[in-house]
Amino acid sequence: MKHIFLLFGGYIELAREEASSLIDVKNHFAADKLLIADVEGNGNSIKNLSKRLALTKSIYKFLFECKVDGLNETMRDFDWSQIYRDNFCLRVHNFNNNYNKKISNKKTRATSESNAAGSEPLGIFSEKYLAKYVWRSVKNPKVNLEYPKTKIEVFIHGKKAYCGLLIFENKENFELRKSHLRPFPSPSSLHPKLARALVNLTGVKENEALIDPFCGAGGFLIEAGLMGIEVIGYDINRMMIKGCRKNLDYFKIKDYKIKNKNALDINDRLDCAATDLPYGLNSNVISEYHKDNWKLGRINKKIQKERFKEDLEEFYLQFLKNLRKKLRKKAVIVFPNYVDYRSLLKKAGFRLEKEFSNYVHGSLTRKIVKIS
Repeated sequence: MKHIFLLFGGYIELAREEASSLIDVKNHFAADKLLIADVEGNGNSIKNLSKRLALTKSIYKFLFECKVDGLNETMRDFDWSQIYRDNFCLRVHNFNNNYNKKISNKKTRATSESNAAGSEPLGIFSEKYLAKYVWRSVKNPKVNLEYPKTKIEVFIHGKKAYCGLLIFENKENFELRKSHLRPFPSPSSLHPKLARALVNLTGVKENEALIDPFCGAGGFLIEAGLMGIEVIGYDINRMMIKGCRKNLDYFKIKDYKIKNKNALDINDRLDCAATDLPYGLNSNVISEYHKDNWKLGRINKKIQKERFKEDLEEFYLQFLKNLRKKLRKKAVIVFPNYVDYRSLLKKAGFRLEKEFSNYVHGSLTRKIVKIS
């Protein structure tokens, strides 16, 4: 069955990939914030999907598509009684202002002529005008703009109009789970919405396990645990392990295993993995692994930076090689932009499926990669 996905702005490409990772998307159309796709399964599939998606704002049952110039006629001919329940509201989303201005100017001239003849204006993008077709089509119609039982939305893109019936609206308040609001905060934690999306990018299912080999304060584990996924976390820092447990307990996550262990010593067979690699100069993992290579303060900053990058890449490579032996399905890894992550993945035997950029500040952009 075909559905319309309205995506949040800011992470459009990532949002499309998140949806595609959780459902079998076929015959899809993607433009701006729209993803229109055939989704296999029944209503329960969409219901389960809606509980997980972080970067999708709303989901609609696809009703029809038509040319913009024929929108009035299509609205008039559609049988609205088949989807109407109790009351309704109609909204219009315009994704192509330049095209619409040209059409509107053309229609304005036609409207002036029709008004002179005493007939109704065309009002091709007017919510009020388009709603009249629903009003005329159903018995005892009622309008409810705040809490409609039947919410109809029209999406204008280029020369096409798409119409859908709202079946899910994302009201998850990710802000309440931001790092500074947790019992054990960590300034390096990803925003919960982004962390949720990256967990979903792995395609992990509810009956599978997800591991974060550098779990820190547990950002990925919290989001996966809230979706009913078994979670496993490793960290070499005992204080972080203690804080991670505190955070997981705070969010009432039960099915978890947290281990004070080096990520290079993963011995669990695992379904999927999601992690934000350590890349700070003072990282405990890096210091432990390379303590014999460092003579901080005895070399200039340029050489120190070059050696740090070399050591960091070597550490990443060892980690990736070990992960490759244990991983059954897919992993999502966050790298700093200043390492040659493509080369490292190739040397470790991974296939790079997708990659995305997440700007943090002037000297750091996160590179998010989906691998198998």
